[in-house]
Amino acid sequence: MKRTNTRRKLAALALFATAVCLLCACGKTASSCEGFQRLVQATYDFKPSELSGAEQAIHSAALDTFWNTVKAGRRSSLPCLRAALSTPHDSGLFLVDGSNLLLSLDSSSSAKALQVRAYTSARLDDIDLGGWVGTLAQRGADGFDVSAAGDRWLHYPNAHYYLPEHGAYKVQRLEGALYLYGSMPESLATPALLRLVMSSRETAREDALYLLMNQATPEALRGLRALSPTTFSDTARAALRRFLTTPPLFERRSGKPLNTRAEFLGAFHSFLAGDGGPFLALADSVPDGERDVVTVMRSEDLPLLREVRRRMVAAANQHARDYYDSFTRIILTLIWQST
Repeated sequence: MKRTNTRRKLAALALFATAVCLLCACGKTASSCEGFQRLVQATYDFKPSELSGAEQAIHSAALDTFWNTVKAGRRSSLPCLRAALSTPHDSGLFLVDGSNLLLSLDSSSSAKALQVRAYTSARLDDIDLGGWVGTLAQRGADGFDVSAAGDRWLHYPNAHYYLPEHGAYKVQRLEGALYLYGSMPESLATPALLRLVMSSRETAREDALYLLMNQATPEALRGLRALSPTTFSDTARAALRRFLTTPPLFERRSGKPLNTRAEFLGAFHSFLAGDGGPFLALADSVPDGERDVVTVMRSEDLPLLREVRRRMVAAANQHARDYYDSFTRIILTLIWQST
């Protein structure tokens, strides 16, 4: 153990010395950022999946040193960091770790857009898939188009991961795709899913069909009704037929609703502002509160309901999926007769 710790410290010190030298060189030739690029390559030239536990610990210390070095020289390092992420030398861990570093220093819309591009291009075999999906879901909820990442996920052979903080819950391919496509604006997600579903050569088209049925947009419903069911499997045909003939709608409350529209509006706006307390209080007070929502909410409230649904599913866990399903049924109930 002592030898491993010593090796880790020596590796970190060596990298720090290299970093100082390279960043100094970078400072002298700021326009090219050549020194910074060499530092990136020296730090990230490894594949985590091919390392032992001890080797991963050494590289982890090196990554910490890289972060500290960049933060210490933020003014000169940030332009070079952005350039390195825009034109990476490969698709390895740096695209994810480096863009996380960028967001820790710059929360601008342009930095988030760069993170989406970097994450989408990253080699999935060497990254934390849960972090990858979760971060992209957050960017989707911020309004960014993450459909290219969703497409990659649907076609990735090992598309699954576990959530240790949720009892080692296993997120499988379709659920991970729901976090991605469900979090982004429907105006972006629906056309992307329609393209997948309507391609007879697309291997992920039946997964996309399920996701499209959950979009609950007029465009999605029109597309689903126009599909030729014979091109799908028996299971998919049955699911589509069931959805179009007996959609999963909520029954409206007969008599006086237990919650008012004003209460729901207040709770939803508070949730979007970062305070989920009022929403949880309403949910606890009336277990079948969805019946009140579909009774009192109006068509002009649909954009708000969709935004709440997107922000909820961006939490990227099984509880978020359950809330997404409930809000999907609410939205379907409100739009079904008018589409």
